[in-house]
Amino acid sequence: MIDLDTKDWVQICCVNENEICFTPEYLNITKCLGWGARKFAAHLIAHWEPKFQYVLDYFGPEEVEEDWYSGIDGEAMDVSELIPDLWETHEIPLEGLDGEWHRDVMRAKLLSLKMPRKLIEQYVKIAKKHMKKELKNG
Repeated sequence: MIDLDTKDWVQICCVNENEICFTPEYLNITKCLGWGARKFAAHLIAHWEPKFQYVLDYFGPEEVEEDWYSGIDGEAMDVSELIPDLWETHEIPLEGLDGEWHRDVMRAKLLSLKMPRKLIEQYVKIAKKHMKKELKNG
């Protein structure tokens, strides 16, 4: 069981200039993962189904020429519309809840999410092993 004393827990995201960003502490622990840090956070708010790893891959509206959000280097980021819009289409959990409602729930999860440092470090250790294996098998 995890230690319920939250003194060694890490806040995953914060608000900076009215934008959601990863905290410097989270980025420091996960820096070796690159975009995998965003993937891990996406799974934490949307769970472990493979398609949910992309829920934080939002790069701005389609009409913009340059990407707006990445989150990896502390820049602002946001929740992609794809999964929330899918949940709206399938009326999950109830008819009448639109995609933006789902995005707001995920944004709230990001801002309220804290994890024990130990759990994040364990994930990073295993993820690094998998990354090395993938590079080797390349």
